[in-house]
Amino acid sequence: MPYRIPSEILKESITLLLPGLNGGGLELGQLPSFLNANGYETCIPEINGYLYGTPADSYENWISQVHNKIDELKNHYKTINLAGISMGSTLALAVASQRTDISSIALLSPVLRYDGWSVPWYRFLLDIAYNFGIRNWEYSEREPFGIKNPDLRRRIRDKFKAHELSEVGAPLITARHLHEAKGLMSYVTKNLNSITSRLLIVQSVEDDTCTIWSAEKILANAKSDLRRAIWLGNSYHIVTIDNEREIVLNEVLRFLTKSAGGNLGSENYYSEMTPKPLRTRA
Repeated sequence: MPYRIPSEILKESITLLLPGLNGGGLELGQLPSFLNANGYETCIPEINGYLYGTPADSYENWISQVHNKIDELKNHYKTINLAGISMGSTLALAVASQRTDISSIALLSPVLRYDGWSVPWYRFLLDIAYNFGIRNWEYSEREPFGIKNPDLRRRIRDKFKAHELSEVGAPLITARHLHEAKGLMSYVTKNLNSITSRLLIVQSVEDDTCTIWSAEKILANAKSDLRRAIWLGNSYHIVTIDNEREIVLNEVLRFLTKSAGGNLGSENYYSEMTPKPLRTRA
């Protein structure tokens, strides 16, 4: 039986931060350093086959690797929280659906289906091609790259021209990565009613990658006692680095702080607001 540190000397909490598909820590923006500066320990786990720089692997293996990291951290911390951006949010939900010891989950632009306004019309044909064995292809990221801020978008465009990893991930995503992501989204959608952890969802109503359907589906089907939704109106998909990044940072900090306190008072911490997409896009 493995040795466990006595509970009275365990550290209080740690938050695992999960980047997006085939991405890296840059997508999280200032979130790790911001939480650290406010007294919250964080960890970006290595997830082979999911993060940039490793060949794609099955989504079940992605989940397993996060489980292993959590089990390791439980030997040192009383409380485990999860936070993710984009597909990292979806991965966090998958992990939480299989265990009951995750205290809180911050979901930033969670994806249950690719249905945003910038997704190409032929996206479904890529799935058909994969199922017919045509798998030696890569999907090239396209503007607006999940970013509304024009200056940041220009910087990302330059990085992609140089084939560099950027704040929105890699310029190319393999067919296998996308296929496994589809499986992950399907799995999570079917198992939302197994989610009992406290939830924060930060979602832009102008998300170019996924509509508000994903966020609303999670809010409606998760069994969490606490569900809070923050709707943004001046960002696209990568909310951690876009125009409203400061709101995102402060809402995640506020959520973790309130969750750690246990007593949320009498305020209504669940938003029933129905967001409406904005008309203007840049």
